[in-house]
Amino acid sequence: MGMVNGMGGMGPTGNGKRRGLAVFAAYGAFAILLAACERTPVEKGRISLSLGDYPMAVRFFQSAVEKNPQLYDARLGLGQALLQKAYAEDDSASFQYALVQLEACRSLAPSQDLSELLTDAYYERARKQLKTGDTVAALASLSKSIDHGPKNPRPLNLVGIVYGKLGEAEKAGVLFQKALRMDSTDASSHFNLGMLSWQAGDVRSAHGHWFKALKTLPEDEDVLYWFALSEKKLRETP
Repeated sequence: MGMVNGMGGMGPTGNGKRRGLAVFAAYGAFAILLAACERTPVEKGRISLSLGDYPMAVRFFQSAVEKNPQLYDARLGLGQALLQKAYAEDDSASFQYALVQLEACRSLAPSQDLSELLTDAYYERARKQLKTGDTVAALASLSKSIDHGPKNPRPLNLVGIVYGKLGEAEKAGVLFQKALRMDSTDASSHFNLGMLSWQAGDVRSAHGHWFKALKTLPEDEDVLYWFALSEKKLRETP
């Protein structure tokens, strides 16, 4: 009887352990679910943004900004999500609103990373404006791009191209030279200065600039074409 009672005593204890394990597993799953639910809107926005789900990211970041307009991370995330939306959908309104958010971030806490982001954003905005023929607006955007990234040669190059197309070769040349002082290996600056030299009849100078551009962009078709053309011209010149 004692053995039976002992075995009987063991049964309920074993079942109790199994029930305990089941309860623990259920609690663990609940804890994970609870932790996921406890993520802040900014954290959810970052996850959505990293997955490319910009519509959801916009909603999360927007709710965080509405709750606290001075929350830097929320405005930065909203700006980045709106830029993602603008690029994906070619949405100028989202682009403009993204710039509003990023400029607000700059007011809250200026940083180098933010300046680079604004430089690129205004640069891309200018490119789109040039495609639609809005030269005045494009120059205004490029001015902001240069303000935010005074050491970035790309916006200077684009301004130079604009002035070159407007027939102001001297002003364009100054801008390309200024871009080269920022980065002496910048292929775009050398290529554009080569074009100005070629148009002015200075084949040797054009050849020199295109040779330097070729070192950086050895497979670029435009650079290869114009460099080869200048080589041919120099060989034919007595």
